[in-house]
Amino acid sequence: MSVPPWLHDALARVDAMRPRLPHALLIQGPAGWGEERVANALAVALMGLAADSVARETAHPDLRWLEPEGGLLKIDAIRQAIGFLMQTPQSAGRKVAVIQNAECMNLNAANALLKTLEEPPPESFLALCSGAPERLPATVRSRCQRIEIRPAANDTVLAWLADAGVTGKTAGYWMVEYGAAPFAILDAARNDRAPLWPALAEVGREPGSAVRVADARREEDLADLAGRWLRIVHWLLRRSAPEDVAAVL
Repeated sequence: MSVPPWLHDALARVDAMRPRLPHALLIQGPAGWGEERVANALAVALMGLAADSVARETAHPDLRWLEPEGGLLKIDAIRQAIGFLMQTPQSAGRKVAVIQNAECMNLNAANALLKTLEEPPPESFLALCSGAPERLPATVRSRCQRIEIRPAANDTVLAWLADAGVTGKTAGYWMVEYGAAPFAILDAARNDRAPLWPALAEVGREPGSAVRVADARREEDLADLAGRWLRIVHWLLRRSAPEDVAAVL
């Protein structure tokens, strides 16, 4: 798949930094817009891997990729990453650790990482990816150089999704449900998730079907469902004046 146009600037900036790369980068933007893609490009370049390599799936002695477990990044995982960065590089001449969804660090984990940000081991690099950087402590943010990903226009996203095989009404539903975040939409498509809108419309036509419709989705992730439902509500409210909503209720 080609590089999405909204990532070009961030990737170019990272590439320009490589000769004098700062110890820590904070790659940030709205969740689902490709922060991890930029971190992946940096990691595989620093490790001398093929450009199409997937860093999180690559077993390399000088590379680590951390992801939340159960929605959290705990202090033990961060301490392991710090210990890894302090070791002597084995083959790449440098150590690289990527922390995905860095805003999921609890306070103890963030404080442990702060010490490494203040006194980084030589030839070690950290890339923090975050779709909610405001949830990171200011002390952590201030010690990272930021790379920002800016969202693209809806027609650009829809064209990119069409190239990936996501088209028609489904693409339209998910543009609302996932706030037009292209990688979140692509993940939904690849995992065969069903859009919420048809189910909500069914309940609107047949109120008695609410329990059955809800029961059919009982195995789905509650946080994901709630987020999608709230975006639909927000989308509807933007199109109705308060007095119109009151009339419906």
